Amino acid sequence: MTQLAATIEQKEKTAQLMWLGFILMFFLIQAVIWTVAISATANDPSLAVVADYDEKALKWDEEKARRTASAQLGWHSEIVVDSESDIYGFRNVRIKLQDANLVPIENATVELTAFHRARAAEPQRIKISGQGNGIYSGFVQVRKNGMWQFDGCAKRRDDTFLINERQSIMADN
Repeated sequence: MTQLAATIEQKEKTAQLMWLGFILMFFLIQAVIWTVAISATANDPSLAVVADYDEKALKWDEEKARRTASAQLGWHSEIVVDSESDIYGFRNVRIKLQDANLVPIENATVELTAFHRARAAEPQRIKISGQGNGIYSGFVQVRKNGMWQFDGCAKRRDDTFLINERQSIMADN
């Protein structure tokens, strides 16, 4: 009987260790999956954290007022991106600004940021200069085909016009 009890006890310990190993294997698999998922998403350039988002949310009424004031100006913007890049991969970006009567807006200070919609974490701040007759230009480096977002503003004296435009752009091959 003691040999039978010892055999049963040995089988019971083996079963306990097997089940413990089985459960630990699931924890290990889950840890590997989480590690892969976190490392894949932590380095994803399509995701961007909006700085001071909570502060912006609290000041939504002020942002809405800025947008309303911008719309009431009646200004229009048209962004044109050259179809070909220079030897460094940059393309000329031209912004045409007009008022409600289609009169060119001169002497404005224009700020513009561009990014590929799938690469929101890689914005490009574009240095803009006036070319005359309501035309302002700068350069953007286009590395990817697809939808590009152009955000910024044009300021002249106390007037601020918000620029928010999307364009489909093909990258050079």
